[in-house]
Amino acid sequence: MNERGRRVRRRLGRLDRQLLAAAAHGRSKSTDRVLMAASESANRSMLWLGIAGVLFATGRRRPRSAAASGLAGIGIAATLVNGPLKFAWRRDRPPIAFRGGGEPLLPLPRTFSFPSGHSASALAFATGAAVALPATSPVLLPAAGAVAYSRVHTGVHYPSDVAVGAAIGIGSGLLGARLVRALRARSVHEVDGPALDVAIPRTAVLLTADGAGSADDLAPARAVLEDAGFTIEDVVAVEDSAQLRKRLQDGEARLLVAAGGDGTVCAAVNAVHGTPSLLAIVPLGTSNDVARSLGLPPDGREAAAVIAGSPRVCAVDAARVRLDGTEQIFLNAATAGLNVAFAQEATDGSLRDRFGAFTYPVAAARALRRYAPFECTFEQDGQRRTVAAVHLSVSNAPVFGGLLGMRVPGASMTDGRLDVIATERLSLPRLVLAVADAIVGRHRPVHGVHAFRPERVRVLGEEELALDGEVLGRLPAEFEALPGAIRVVVPAADTGS
Repeated sequence: MNERGRRVRRRLGRLDRQLLAAAAHGRSKSTDRVLMAASESANRSMLWLGIAGVLFATGRRRPRSAAASGLAGIGIAATLVNGPLKFAWRRDRPPIAFRGGGEPLLPLPRTFSFPSGHSASALAFATGAAVALPATSPVLLPAAGAVAYSRVHTGVHYPSDVAVGAAIGIGSGLLGARLVRALRARSVHEVDGPALDVAIPRTAVLLTADGAGSADDLAPARAVLEDAGFTIEDVVAVEDSAQLRKRLQDGEARLLVAAGGDGTVCAAVNAVHGTPSLLAIVPLGTSNDVARSLGLPPDGREAAAVIAGSPRVCAVDAARVRLDGTEQIFLNAATAGLNVAFAQEATDGSLRDRFGAFTYPVAAARALRRYAPFECTFEQDGQRRTVAAVHLSVSNAPVFGGLLGMRVPGASMTDGRLDVIATERLSLPRLVLAVADAIVGRHRPVHGVHAFRPERVRVLGEEELALDGEVLGRLPAEFEALPGAIRVVVPAADTGS
């Protein structure tokens, strides 16, 4: 380093120490208590993990995206700060006593001082969450700023440690939000069917469910449709979908807009099947797997903008299940086994009261621990095969797993076939490998996972069968594909892909 560089470094060092001493001189009992509490609450990012848990617990898409973006930002920031950067600079903590000030208010950590990990994590979470959900910024950004300043006020960091850590945190938060957006975009699958020469009716009926994860987005989505010239003739609850089917059969063609999650879509499919009306989807649920499988953005307002713009109409396959003397049409999946056990645990009111935001991981752990394999037999084309499975799915939609965007290999909503997957009990390493492969889009065969694609199949057994989370009854059941059974509004084909 030349002489000029050394002079600049000495000046910055003096400024660092002066600001540190000024912070010490500005102490008072009230500010000391508040800032010590702020600093300690953010140890190991516990404050931000708690806020993320609250956001996830809302069940709504945007808060969950905000939590995911903030946590991704923390992961990036912590990897940079606590790994290469601290060891590259190896800066000692501020001296035990300030010049003209007092002792540090908190014990000095044993790690190196530069840059500040607390500041990086705080600004990473606040920035990532605020990008995904701007309404959180008036709360999160000041809180992050308080945590960052508390590291100087309490005497455990130099101001430059905090400034650089905060800058790293902001960059990490922006990158985390971008990664979550990219992951969400990757989870959308484009329909490969041709466009039909069908006019989209301008008279629409909204089919809604009060329990949808992002129900608050319904009003803005409806406003998008009405601003584009659609007339909302009626708003019908999912519970009244049977009466709605009679109206659609007897009247002129309408646009039936399923505004909710996959369960609402299932009700809409049963209402619109065999009628002159078209189906459109405004996804307001948690996973929105059907919307993703149809290429629709998993955001209610964005999907409404697709409908209001220049979409196309495609005829996609549906599936029919018959059991206990009844039948249902669906676009997503019928499941038995572990998925049903998890749903029953996750909807247990006492479990929600006890674990709040952590209900889902606790429910998953309980379902995995308690669940035993069940025997199911598949009858197809005169042949039989029996599997001791822990999970069974008969699906039509190629995308599952919500934001993770996992795919059923080779699945299509226009191939006239069902996609059947029966999974035996897998070892933990093999399960992790299978999930990781599905997430990254690499679908290697996994021993213990049986997959086939029939036009129809009969499944024998005694296990409970659920359709989009709702238990229909018990096996046995008969399934068949219904090629081109539902005409649905989807985005225009991406000619550049």
